Amino acid sequence: MVTKNIRAVTYVPPDYHKKLRQYMKRHNLTESAALVQMIKQFFDGEQPQLNSELRTEVEEIVQDQVKLLKGDIDLLKGQIALMQQLLDKTVTAETTRRGANSTNNNHPRNLLRLTPKTEEELTRRLGVNTGSVAKEFAKGAEHFSYWSQQKDPSGIGWHRRGDGLYYPV
Repeated sequence: MVTKNIRAVTYVPPDYHKKLRQYMKRHNLTESAALVQMIKQFFDGEQPQLNSELRTEVEEIVQDQVKLLKGDIDLLKGQIALMQQLLDKTVTAETTRRGANSTNNNHPRNLLRLTPKTEEELTRRLGVNTGSVAKEFAKGAEHFSYWSQQKDPSGIGWHRRGDGLYYPV
C-alpha cells in the first residue's frame, strides 16, 4: 500500500495495549487509524466523533455519575447540618460557662452562618463604593480574598463562585 504517511514503530505496555484494543473496538477502527486519531486529538485537540450508540452510553454514564454526586452532596449537607448542631451545642455550653457577655464575631459558628452575598450585599458589608468589588475581583481570586479580608468588619476573606455569589473563605 502506497502512502505519504510515515511509519512509526513502538512498544506499548500491556495495560495500555488492552485499552487501545478496547478503543479500537468501540470506535470500529484499525490500530493504525486509532493511533492516528489519538495523536490528532493530543496535538490538535480534535475530539473523536461519537456514534449515536456510544453517545447514548456516555450520556447514561454521565447521568449515573451526576446521580451519585447528588447523593454525595445530600450526604455532605446532612453532615454539615450535624456539625452545625454540635458546634452550636459546644458554643452554647462554652458561652454559659464563660458568661453571657462573652461573644466573638470571629468564632467558627459565626463564619458558618455567613450566607452567600450578591455583589451589592458584599459592597455594603465591606463598606466600599459601588463597583469596587467587581474591580478588585478582576485583579484575581487571591488578591480579592486578601483585599476583602482587609475590608471585612470580621476579617473574613471572600471569593466568588460560578453562580456569581460571594462566599466566605
